[in-house]
Amino acid sequence: MANGTQCTTHSASKADLAAQGGKVINAHVVDDGDLITSGGITSGLDLGLWLVTREVGADISIQVEAAMEYEQRGVVWRRS
Repeated sequence: MANGTQCTTHSASKADLAAQGGKVINAHVVDDGDLITSGGITSGLDLGLWLVTREVGADISIQVEAAMEYEQRGVVWRRS
């Protein structure tokens, strides 16, 4: 992990991630540009939906949510 990279992981591992130099953000999904991370097991679904939103737009992401019968939740943090 590069020093200062914004990231997240499961709550049980956040201290380890910070000790390795990550700048831990409390969010379900953290998009630091080239590195996108998620925390917790179901946050992977939120990460996938965020990737759809980021790459092809919110309208398609909403359609994917409907097909999955899952609504994206939690905070998506992204570097501005």
